[in-house]
Amino acid sequence: MIEMVQRLKPILGMWATLSLLSVALFNEATAPPDPMFGTWPTVLLVWLLVALFFDWVLQTTGMNVMKAAVVLALTQILGSGVPDVLMSGVSLGEAIIASGFGFLFWVLSGFVYGKLLD
Repeated sequence: MIEMVQRLKPILGMWATLSLLSVALFNEATAPPDPMFGTWPTVLLVWLLVALFFDWVLQTTGMNVMKAAVVLALTQILGSGVPDVLMSGVSLGEAIIASGFGFLFWVLSGFVYGKLLD
């Protein structure tokens, strides 16, 4: 229990970082048309789940924080960006931009998690 309380600060820091990045980069034109709980409550919930997942990955694998962030970012790119280009007709330029933003979100939020973990 004490260990989870100690990890609460980096988890919430990662969640806040992801949420602030979402606010800063929000584009109404590309927002999902029908989020389950409304746009912002759904965004906040998704980022909380991502932060908890990231913490779980670190706890179960023992990986370095930044290494885990990069591995998860590259996994996201390989799992969605590459197939979008090869199978869904998404332009390479769009995929590169989306991949860059995904990488930015993982690395910046992972950096904050790591700083708050110390």
